[in-house]
Amino acid sequence: MKALYVTDRLAVGTERFRRVLAELADAPGLSVSLREREASDRDVLELAVAARRILGPHVPLFVHRRIDVALAAGAEGVQLPENGMPLARARAAAPRGLLIGVSTHSAAGARAAIDAGADRVAIGPIFETPSKAEYGAPLGPAALAALPRASEHACEVFAIGGIDESRIDELAPWRDRISGVAAIRMFQEAPDPRAVAARIAAR
Repeated sequence: MKALYVTDRLAVGTERFRRVLAELADAPGLSVSLREREASDRDVLELAVAARRILGPHVPLFVHRRIDVALAAGAEGVQLPENGMPLARARAAAPRGLLIGVSTHSAAGARAAIDAGADRVAIGPIFETPSKAEYGAPLGPAALAALPRASEHACEVFAIGGIDESRIDELAPWRDRISGVAAIRMFQEAPDPRAVAARIAAR
């Protein structure tokens, strides 16, 4: 199973943020989404450049919202909010090879992004979580049943929201619909983030 670490630097501080990235460097089956909601453009670029360097060549890096920053930092992709830049417009603006992900908050939204050709889709919140409270009640694992099977498309699909290692087994009935799991706290609050990534990759 693949894993996606979505960053929340403000929750843990810059020093801890960089330490987590270093511990996850070259971790198999892992990708990272750099999410900076309040930093200046210059700071986001500096953080993206640092993240790309720290993570090593085998961990794909996505930058939330900003195609220009993703390109300038040498990131592999950009992650779009569901109600942000339309996928078709982002695809037209991005050079060939830049991966485009979409964050969604319903099975219908996820399916639409898959059908539109997204390279990666995050769907959630699956379980209750403080970072996704603004999106209302959690969807619940059963919402994943409405997604197409992974064998039917080339998009990576990640369940996100309130997921920790103890809840991954609750997603088992829908393993044929998702590529992996995404989380913030599961990685950046763990004593050993790399061990977490390794255990997920072994599932």
